[in-house]
Amino acid sequence: MSRFSSTAILLACGVSICVLATGCGDAPAPVSQDTTMTSSQPAQATATSLVLAEMPEGDISTPTEVKESGEQAVSVILGGRIDAGEADPFQPGELAFMISQLPDEGHGEGDPDHADNCPFCKRKLENAPRAIVQFKGSDGKVLQGDSRQTLALEKGDVVYVTGMAQYNAAVNTVMVNATGVFRKSGQ
Repeated sequence: MSRFSSTAILLACGVSICVLATGCGDAPAPVSQDTTMTSSQPAQATATSLVLAEMPEGDISTPTEVKESGEQAVSVILGGRIDAGEADPFQPGELAFMISQLPDEGHGEGDPDHADNCPFCKRKLENAPRAIVQFKGSDGKVLQGDSRQTLALEKGDVVYVTGMAQYNAAVNTVMVNATGVFRKSGQ
């Protein structure tokens, strides 16, 4: 065996022993000072930071506008109504819910049944993508909890959600990684 290969083998063994030995010490693991939430922590602790006391300032987007912007993630204030048709719009055990597009402002204003009776509005809203709103922890997983209790939301509420939105053409849905929600009104 050549002198070079013997030295390389000894060096590799020495490095391996050092690496293994440092991982087996009795020293306690360092305590993290990270104050961000993970998905396994109780969502009640974050409710105050997720529920917005005032309407967010800026341009309000619709799910259709997010769809038209392409499939890249965009920062938005997304307006919608908590609704999933006949299905429950709330994801059990998670801070997640579905919203549908609101009718155009000014068109049929004052008539709560207008969108159901106007063929133009009805078709436009039926063809609009829905949005799935999820509040995630620092670990990237959806926070645990019940959106109805933690965020004080109900089916039919008009909400404005802040966060990053991305259109998924495969399922005609906008996915929102939400950072806050403002509840404007109920049904």
